[in-house]
Amino acid sequence: MTTSQKIIFRFFQQTVLLLILYVIAALMAGVKFLAADDPLLTVLPYNQANALANVLLNLTVLTGLIGGGLYMAAQRRINESLLRLTSLLWTVLLILSVLAGLFGLLGGRNLLEIPLILNGLLIISLVSVLLAITPSIRTSLVQFWALGLVLAIIAILIGLLPAGDYVQDRGLRALVVGLQMNIAYPLMALTLGYWLMHRFSDLTPAWLDNDIYIAAGLVLLTGICLTFARVQMAADWVISVGNLAGVLAPLFYLLVIARCYPALTQRNGTHTLAAHWFTLSLLLFFLAFGLVAAVQLAPAIRPYTLGTRLTDLQSTLTLLAAVVMSLGVVNQAAAELRGQNWRVTGLTPFWLVSVGILGGGLALAGAGVVQVYLERLLSLGYLDTQALLVPLYIGWVMGLIVILLGIILYALGFWSHRPHRS
Repeated sequence: MTTSQKIIFRFFQQTVLLLILYVIAALMAGVKFLAADDPLLTVLPYNQANALANVLLNLTVLTGLIGGGLYMAAQRRINESLLRLTSLLWTVLLILSVLAGLFGLLGGRNLLEIPLILNGLLIISLVSVLLAITPSIRTSLVQFWALGLVLAIIAILIGLLPAGDYVQDRGLRALVVGLQMNIAYPLMALTLGYWLMHRFSDLTPAWLDNDIYIAAGLVLLTGICLTFARVQMAADWVISVGNLAGVLAPLFYLLVIARCYPALTQRNGTHTLAAHWFTLSLLLFFLAFGLVAAVQLAPAIRPYTLGTRLTDLQSTLTLLAAVVMSLGVVNQAAAELRGQNWRVTGLTPFWLVSVGILGGGLALAGAGVVQVYLERLLSLGYLDTQALLVPLYIGWVMGLIVILLGIILYALGFWSHRPHRS
């Protein structure tokens, strides 16, 4: 491997490791609802374990998307000096973030837990990534991927703005989270998906390079509608667009799937599992945006669903969808760097991760629906509701265990088929 490929491969390794750590942290948070008095399960308080899980999942998404984008850009040209700097900064950021979570130094804002000083390091690292890929910025895929990265940086900067009161704080948080999860991450993941289609599909490169403009436009429109639906303290036209999210989001993402469907039906001789992970990612994005978000953001339902497990489900599915796309890139890149047209990580990890996410997600969706009925409609107390949700939480925890098993097998396959260093 070249020096650039070795550095980029480090991002792939970090992605897999972070995903394992995330599932472990999510399990530590999830079991609190099952046996909170067990001393073996109280190593970290719930708030601390949950904040650590959120940060680890967000960093897993970013690490995977960055690794995929760098690998895609390196196919043409990349600034190797800045790539080295980026790798160093990112490694330091990951270590400090994990330590901050273990020592309870993460913030209390849900999905925005990274402390101020680490946010500064995060911004510097992302800007370094952006500068490193500038030599190949003329290609359409790299351009859209870079646009997603720029939007992610803007979201982090907005999150650093001071809020005058509680209402402003909620509005800013909704804008930041929406910009990241609804627009930036899906756009970067879609770009990597189109790069994968170049690998496993017989569709012409010219067709794919032109079609990305349509698909990216649909993803941007979906993200804007979903973000507007959450930012209620805004102009009337913003609220009006947000109220249409329940109709437009499923429609737009069905159109995205329709754009990608020909690539899945016209396969070439590639034997990697890139197409499998790509398909799973599309399905998870549709479930997150086309179903869960569309239902809970409907104007008549929104007051009852926001802040419930349905909200948690949407964010979790969205982030996992981006991670799954990255796993497809990791699988494909490992095969290419090794010079073999083979599966690398095998089908067993794929099916375990798929069943774990979908089965656990179904249990979490059930918990959200029951929570809305008991807590929001019947006005049952929060603690009483949580006690009744334990059987559904067991399903979510079992799903996490299956995901953990799958990603461990994925990691073992990935490590055993790692490219030669020479």
